[in-house]
Amino acid sequence: MKQRCDWKKIWIPKLDVLTILGMSVLLMIIFAASNPRFLTIGNFFNLIQQNAALAVVAVGMTFVVISGNMDLSSGSLIVLSACTAGLVFQKTGNMFLGILGSLCLSAVIGAFNGSLIAYGKINAVIVTLSCMMWARGLALGITGASSIAISSGILDFLYRPFLLGFVNVSLLIVILIMLTGAFLLGRTKFGRYTRAIGENEAAAALAGINTKRIKWKIFMLAAVLAGIASVLDLARLGSAVTTIGTNMELNAIVAVVIGGNKLSGGEGSFAKTISGLLFMFILYNGLSTLGMTDDILYLLKGGIILFVLAVQVLTGRLKMKWMKQMNSSERKEE
Repeated sequence: MKQRCDWKKIWIPKLDVLTILGMSVLLMIIFAASNPRFLTIGNFFNLIQQNAALAVVAVGMTFVVISGNMDLSSGSLIVLSACTAGLVFQKTGNMFLGILGSLCLSAVIGAFNGSLIAYGKINAVIVTLSCMMWARGLALGITGASSIAISSGILDFLYRPFLLGFVNVSLLIVILIMLTGAFLLGRTKFGRYTRAIGENEAAAALAGINTKRIKWKIFMLAAVLAGIASVLDLARLGSAVTTIGTNMELNAIVAVVIGGNKLSGGEGSFAKTISGLLFMFILYNGLSTLGMTDDILYLLKGGIILFVLAVQVLTGRLKMKWMKQMNSSERKEE
């Protein structure tokens, strides 16, 4: 009986992660039936590299969502940062300066948005929604709505395989950022304070936490990661395209939430974000190999995501019910 109880303690708290992983396996089986190469190791790493920018943005979005906020500016920050890097490269011929300029711009915009949200007490959705509009508009304005072709050894280096034919620097960057994000969330005061703000910001402030500064750091972090994502997309595409980053923030939010992180804040982990990203990677890549028209493709994407979110809601309710029953039985045994 004791072993059974211990076993429940292991899998019940992870029920949402196990559910989305099960959905991912189901998708892999379905897509592999139509394309046997879908299950190869090379294709698996290709999934990550194609979606490297989304993975990086999702790290920042994890902190934003757990804090009980929302950031709708990531996609527009990516295009503005990428176009800035392209213009600097075009003028100077130095890609290092272009990358530095794009990261600095992202940091400045993140600091500006964070100040309005944390210190100006303006709703995060309103601030980042307006940023989404003006940042993309500015990107269209400075480029004349045209793409900027870039040929740079630095960018080529990011996606050049150096191990096993598919491992490259961009993959290592994604892994490093994921590990750093997981460490910050799970092992530092910054992570604990982020959760505390999401649970109850007023109570966190009364407990002595500088909630304004933490929120400012969260949006600053998200913006800088969007800048890094712009460099990865720039390297992958080889040009600064004004359509880059479209819907990136929405995809990141879905990935974070579909993995089991609470949209209302206060609860979450990187295990949930990674499982949500894996599902999104498999879904997008698998559907793109089926040769469907765009209307059917978007219809299926939206329908499948909605269905899985509904399953996750039911899973969350079951998890809470079983956790209560488990705690109640433990108290009776005592």
